[in-house]
Amino acid sequence: MPTGSIEAPAPLPFIKLPEASLASSNPVDFGAVVGSYLPLHVHSWEHPEHQQPFRNNSGCIRLGEITLLSTWGSAIEGVVEQKCEAQLVVPYLAGINEFSLNRRRFTFRTSCLFLPATRNLIRIHCTVCSGVIISFPPECLLPVFHAIAGPGFDSHQLQAALAEPAILNRRTDPRRDRLQRLLMDAMAFAEQAVALSGGIHPMLSLDDLIRRLIVMLLVPDLLEPRAGAIGAVKPFVHADLVEWMLGHLDQPISLSELEQQSCYSRRALQYAFKQRFGVGPMQWLRKQRLAKAKALLEHQGRRLTLTGVAQACGYLSLSSFSREYQARYGERPSRVQRRSPDL
Repeated sequence: MPTGSIEAPAPLPFIKLPEASLASSNPVDFGAVVGSYLPLHVHSWEHPEHQQPFRNNSGCIRLGEITLLSTWGSAIEGVVEQKCEAQLVVPYLAGINEFSLNRRRFTFRTSCLFLPATRNLIRIHCTVCSGVIISFPPECLLPVFHAIAGPGFDSHQLQAALAEPAILNRRTDPRRDRLQRLLMDAMAFAEQAVALSGGIHPMLSLDDLIRRLIVMLLVPDLLEPRAGAIGAVKPFVHADLVEWMLGHLDQPISLSELEQQSCYSRRALQYAFKQRFGVGPMQWLRKQRLAKAKALLEHQGRRLTLTGVAQACGYLSLSSFSREYQARYGERPSRVQRRSPDL
């Protein structure tokens, strides 16, 4: 099949969003897109298959400190220089990718490649441009790492991982395979959010989710329980944390934020919540939001609209609120509101 006639695979995010997408018909324009959206200085950017027409489609969105550039198109050869951020290259099941830096060559098809934040020259050869480049300042991962790991966990593993380029092999490590799939799902969800509302609401905490997945891809040992870590957890007496959560039901609350507030590790916080409440912290939070909605519907009468109730309980849309409320309580919130007294 001629390179110029390939179609992008369905799961590749962002490139079909009108407000986030660009099409390039020559490699110079594509190089300008890369240099505009990512902290990379493009020294050269060429199409090696001169007998074939060049085509590339790109889409870019920003989530807090994270930039995601999705690209699909013709073969490319280039030389770029990093400026101040690290990159995670997530391929999407097409072509052979070769990245060379510091006299080391990394060849990969389906596993992620991590590039540390240096000022090295990187030589790139891709038989098909197919994937997402996630660019981020490495220091933005440190608070997430400490939140996941909990107090007393030395960050040297993350620091070491951030210092060296590496293929994060999903074939030899099932943990990385699952994490990479979750990362792809998170990016697909981000695309849906942009398509539906034109942006990504902070309530979704998608930037936190993506940073957590990157941290665990770099240090998959965080997924494993540490010796004595769970047994050392004190009985859950964090009334302050519960009170804080109940006081912020209308605001974005990420899992990393809960870990930081509680000073518990990822596993310890999950264990402590299940020990006391029978569910994990985010499931408990969802239950409290729905309980607050039920109380508002039953006792506020019709002074609040359904949209107002949904927003007061941290829901982004009336449809998702109605769906979860009915699943929890067996009836639509509109029906409860109609029964409530006219105050």
